[in-house]
Amino acid sequence: MQRIRLEALQPGMVVAKPIYDQEGRVLLNRGVVLRESLIERLEQIGCPAVYIEVPLTEGIVLPDLLKEETRAEATCQVRKAFNDVQAGQPFNLEVIRETVSNIIDEVLANARILVNLTDIRTYDSYTFGHCVNVCVLSILTGNKLQLNQLEIRDLAVGAILHDIGKTKVPKEILLKPGPLSEKEFDLVRKHTAHGFEILRQNGDLSILVAHIAYQHHERLQGQGYPRGLKDSQIHRYAQIVSVADSFDAMTSERVYRGAIPPVEATAALREMSGEFFAPEAVEALISTIAIYPIGSWVRLTSGHTGVVVDVNNKHPERPVVRLLFNPKGERISTLTEVDLMTVEDLSIDSVFLPEEMEALGLFKG
Repeated sequence: MQRIRLEALQPGMVVAKPIYDQEGRVLLNRGVVLRESLIERLEQIGCPAVYIEVPLTEGIVLPDLLKEETRAEATCQVRKAFNDVQAGQPFNLEVIRETVSNIIDEVLANARILVNLTDIRTYDSYTFGHCVNVCVLSILTGNKLQLNQLEIRDLAVGAILHDIGKTKVPKEILLKPGPLSEKEFDLVRKHTAHGFEILRQNGDLSILVAHIAYQHHERLQGQGYPRGLKDSQIHRYAQIVSVADSFDAMTSERVYRGAIPPVEATAALREMSGEFFAPEAVEALISTIAIYPIGSWVRLTSGHTGVVVDVNNKHPERPVVRLLFNPKGERISTLTEVDLMTVEDLSIDSVFLPEEMEALGLFKG
């Protein structure tokens, strides 16, 4: 399967992964053959991309740390909490805690699987799905940093609620497809203070949870907001969530740009490590990421084209690749897989973007 931007979808493509709405209901199920009317409907609801089946790679399954049902239910509960706050009502903390507990159980049970984030969100539900992913990434990072169970629970609750202050930011600004004006960005910056106020008023929540919402846009050398905190002034939980928040934002489909491949996003985090982000949090998160996720189409330094079918946990930069085309672009007829851990003079040269795959006719077999 391969994630395809909406503008590249064509009638006849087959849906490879269900798409859910904000209520957790299936909008399009696996196996549906796209028609022009369905593509138009996806555009109307603001769906940025779809996973489709790609010829030559049938049977390759993208592992996820969360069951689709768990992710859909968690996204739905985050939406309900945000809607309650927007309506001036208290959100149901016990439901959020139960949701977080379910996520922690699944994520830690699958902690040896490198992260392949595969969810698709409509633009209206971006924030809710983002909060769930940030929660997942923060749990994994906290686990790598050897936080105990109670610490991970507080971290996870803060992570899933880190953007709750966006309920006080006008929706048209959050969904604006172009650059924000300085005045608009000032309003967005205030979501951290709004989040702090919302969460600290709940006497059943640790004040550390509120500080995650307050500090997740602070940066290590004082470049962040709202207070320009530095180093140890930023709580460790907020340092973890800030890295998870940035990684998920980079690798997600946005209103104004496509997703950045994980290999580029992890490289960007390393470039910002020590200046913007805590190095230990960056390295802990990156150690959980499949930088070449299963299903990625890649070109090797030999000129061969193939698809990633497995990842090596200790060396994610050297996955197992199924070779499909030789350097001349001719189809390889026999099943050939190469484990890059065993071939020292061979490595990945580049990752194919979906538009490049389309240009090469890879969706047509």
